[in-house]
Amino acid sequence: MNKKAAKIKISKRHFLIALVLLLLTHVLMGVTLIIMSKNELRKQIEERMLDIAKTAAYQLNGDELEKLSAESVGTEPYNRALATLRSFQVNIQLDYIYGIKANDDGSFCFTIDPDPDSPGQFGKKIENTEALENAARGNADIDKIAYTDEWGRFYSAYCPVFDSAGKVAGIVGVDFNADWYDEALSSHKAVVIIVTMLALTIVIVFTMIMHTSVIEGEKNKYKEKLEETLQREQEQEQELGSARHLAYTDSLTGVKNKHAYHEATERIDKGIKEGTETEFGVIVFDLNGLKLINDTLGHEEGDKFLKEGCSLICGKFCHSPVFRIGGDEFVVLLEGADYTHRETLLAEFDRQVEENQANGRVVVSTGIDIFRPGEDKSYSTVFERADKKMYERKCYLKSIQ
Repeated sequence: MNKKAAKIKISKRHFLIALVLLLLTHVLMGVTLIIMSKNELRKQIEERMLDIAKTAAYQLNGDELEKLSAESVGTEPYNRALATLRSFQVNIQLDYIYGIKANDDGSFCFTIDPDPDSPGQFGKKIENTEALENAARGNADIDKIAYTDEWGRFYSAYCPVFDSAGKVAGIVGVDFNADWYDEALSSHKAVVIIVTMLALTIVIVFTMIMHTSVIEGEKNKYKEKLEETLQREQEQEQELGSARHLAYTDSLTGVKNKHAYHEATERIDKGIKEGTETEFGVIVFDLNGLKLINDTLGHEEGDKFLKEGCSLICGKFCHSPVFRIGGDEFVVLLEGADYTHRETLLAEFDRQVEENQANGRVVVSTGIDIFRPGEDKSYSTVFERADKKMYERKCYLKSIQ
């Protein structure tokens, strides 16, 4: 009898040791998961803040921004920049977005503030932060700690705006309410704790064979909080997707814009340098007579002319990305079936253009060239050959008018 009691006592002790170890393991995993997920969420939030600041900066004209002064308020360049920033504040529901200028003495001041209630006046000084100084040196950055001013407590992201010479012409600042930022981190932390506790509760329940209505109610509450957090994250992703689409699309024609074109050419140059880019082609398009139409018939007719030319290009080269890189200039980066059948497609396109010229419709000059592995060291080399051929084609079309 004593031996049996001793065995039961040992079994209970082993069970308790195993249970304690299990609890400690879950606690350790929970703490690790909290730290990892909190850091990841912080990274995602900061990347979203920087993406919005960068997208807004890309939309501004650095050459115009650099020339703005207090006397520029109300002018066309000022209002154009103001409208751009205001569209971001309204569409993405930011707390604040504004333009900043670096002064000669190392301080910073407001330039453009679309806030409808209490805008910062042009020239009013802004508190210096390390992130703001980094942006003035040409590097987008974000505040790691919140700061407080007359408008409230915020985390801010900053992105430089470059002029055509590549110099910093100004800075775009984006403010996010610090309470929202901290609440997002705390909420995510609470979800991780809830999930960890839920897993721990299930283990204990099955181990001790306990299942009560109270625990079921807690599980439903945890599930609701998790769904709310996931829904908030999905809404944030949708907002960022809208901002990216706005930044990469030409508003008139609907094709990719110059910013998207630059990113595409940078990827190609990287592939050429690494040896992974072995096959692509470039077609340069120029719409003949756009300036004449704008001058004689007005810009509304010019826009129709541009859309018709773009539709002609997209309809023929439907398997490749189309970019509008200038007022009347488009580029197609040939890939897939369009690259394989490029000569046939271009011949059909040119025949259509010559028919259009005879019938008084839109005329588009073209120039094509392809990447030569081992010879071409950059995308620009291929583009320049195609561009030269485009001008030769333009001269030919004028000669047969």
